[in-house]
Amino acid sequence: MPPSPDSPEEAAKKQAVAAYRAYWAELPKAYAVPAIEGTDLKRYTAAEALAKATAGVANLKTLGQVMTGAPVLANPTVTAAELGKKTPNVTISACLDVLPWRVVKKSTGKPAPLPSGRVTKYVVTALVERWSDGWKVLKSTPHGDQPC
Repeated sequence: MPPSPDSPEEAAKKQAVAAYRAYWAELPKAYAVPAIEGTDLKRYTAAEALAKATAGVANLKTLGQVMTGAPVLANPTVTAAELGKKTPNVTISACLDVLPWRVVKKSTGKPAPLPSGRVTKYVVTALVERWSDGWKVLKSTPHGDQPC
């Protein structure tokens, strides 16, 4: 017997998680340059998440830094869903490992000093909404006090 197709709710949740994964794939590209242009970040973000990414890029430029590598997003899970609303949304929780994502001086390639004892693997949560052109991350919140 063939597997039953996903319900519309399950399909929506999968699309939202896929958009969140895409956000975490595009953000390191922007921070590596640093520039939002040339990435698909605007396709997957809006509101606060896009503003924070833009501010992060500007900060890296000001400091003459870039980021190399990429964080590892593990086990993104929908923890809440409001799919019947005018603008459907889901909340996603995941574990983010930022250890492979390094800040370096753009001119030298040397690592930037980081605080000792910083948490490198922690819970992140996100609010993702379905817009007319697809799912977008509106807010991504790190929870450095919640290791995973």
